[in-house]
Amino acid sequence: MNKNINKIILMGPQGSGKTTQGDRMAEYLDVEQIRAGNILRKEIRAQTDLGKQIDHVVNSGGLAPNELVLNLMFKTIDLLGDDAGFILDGFPRDLEQAEALDLHYPVDKVFNIEISDAEAVRRLEQRRVCPNGHVFHLEYHKPAKENICDICEKQLMQRKDDKPAIVKNRLAIYRQETSQLLDYYKKQNKLVVFDGEQSIKAVTKDILDYLKNAR
Repeated sequence: MNKNINKIILMGPQGSGKTTQGDRMAEYLDVEQIRAGNILRKEIRAQTDLGKQIDHVVNSGGLAPNELVLNLMFKTIDLLGDDAGFILDGFPRDLEQAEALDLHYPVDKVFNIEISDAEAVRRLEQRRVCPNGHVFHLEYHKPAKENICDICEKQLMQRKDDKPAIVKNRLAIYRQETSQLLDYYKKQNKLVVFDGEQSIKAVTKDILDYLKNAR
């Protein structure tokens, strides 16, 4: 294992398998995976003023404002302690967030799991989540009991923002806002691209092989 690589941004469009691959990377590297979506949804469930603002934006297919996201993410990273490794999933989303992250917590590598928009829509139609953020899939990762989370035994549901019309809107926003971001990290020689349309096992192998062999 290359211990020099333990601060990683995990990128890819919705449905690319970031959550699954991030879990496996986090276990391999023994670091925390920080999922921006889960942090934002926690605020929504708490029905804070901030959560209500986020809820309105997300249900319209948009993305939460940068100031709000940066505040929440930096507080979360701070709690890990000095020199702790981490995997960021869903953050940064654009150049402004990336530049702010570089000032506070520069990363070692950026892993981009790439899939087509059509494949993303197909996959997300079959994704199910529980209130605690555990993710299942009707094709790739079925729960033992129908519509029940294996971990907390809460009811599984389809998120509002996983419906096709909203997914397509989110993908358009994602492509537009991350094109500069990918160029930004490519120029820093930090960007590594993986083919996400392979099987989950094949993508995991590619990622772990890279981590084992990188110098």
